[in-house]
Amino acid sequence: MDPIFQSRALTAAVNKMRPVKTRALDLIFPRKKRQLSSLFAFDIKSSSERILKNISVSDAAQVTEKTGRKTITCQAPRFAEKRHISAADLEEMRKFGDAAAPELMKERIADEQFDMRTDVDRTREFMAIKTLSGTVVDESGAVIVDYNFPAEQKPVLAGTAKWTDPASDPIKNIRAWKKYIGDRVGVDKFVAISGSKAMDALLNNEAALEKLKYSAGKQIAEEGRIASLAGVAIDEYFGSYKDENGARQQLIPDNVFALVGIGPDVAAELYAPVVDLQAKTGVGKGKAADLFFAKSWEVQDPSGRWIKVEARPLPVLFQAECVIWVEVCDA
Repeated sequence: MDPIFQSRALTAAVNKMRPVKTRALDLIFPRKKRQLSSLFAFDIKSSSERILKNISVSDAAQVTEKTGRKTITCQAPRFAEKRHISAADLEEMRKFGDAAAPELMKERIADEQFDMRTDVDRTREFMAIKTLSGTVVDESGAVIVDYNFPAEQKPVLAGTAKWTDPASDPIKNIRAWKKYIGDRVGVDKFVAISGSKAMDALLNNEAALEKLKYSAGKQIAEEGRIASLAGVAIDEYFGSYKDENGARQQLIPDNVFALVGIGPDVAAELYAPVVDLQAKTGVGKGKAADLFFAKSWEVQDPSGRWIKVEARPLPVLFQAECVIWVEVCDA
């Protein structure tokens, strides 16, 4: 087999590609955890929140309550796409001569892999945002994981509490949400992902701007947005996808402000090995799996070659109380 068609080479190439920026994944789920099978099992943990008693060196260690754990099991999602490069497609390449054909074929394969990797990464980002909302669904709406967020984690501001109301106080809200998270999760820093209407509400909220004064004015003048507020780094999120009907949907709703406490072992992206005999790191091979797998095979009639890209990832929260997902204004 020509080296350009070998699964090892195709897999290495697709794993090096970064066609789109996956902002939520990069910000909140940068840690990757390889799983050994297609069945994911992970613990949602809660601390006992105790303060330890001082003991002498001659005393036995103190017996404490174990960390609270709720185990979630689910089948690893599978995202696989393939593209057919027909002999007719390659006819134009042959006109350049035999010497040019391999290089042109490499470019065509790279283009198709790049496009398929883009589709998978967009899907990974979609799932990351859904994880922050508490219910992970696929494109059809079928539930993959439900974290059962209580009402305190998914408030809907109403009346004068809406950030579009002159009587509202976003900074007071954010500090209260930070306290909720900080009381339950060990936090190193706070970040937020904001929809466009939520950011508009902040930009036009006199109470927030009055408290920030110079710093807010400087942020708006230089960046057109509020990038930091009440000790929270805010990322105004722009990203969308097209649903099965071709209608454009926002990855994060315009009216949502999602506050996340980032700390050790709070979140990660799990990924499972693929089930494929050609995968050198597939299920049962005992090797560290790649996040992406790719392969190619030839067909005789109609003559051509298939290129395939596959991944089995899932962003997860190990400490689900690290998130507050809020509708701060009308949609």
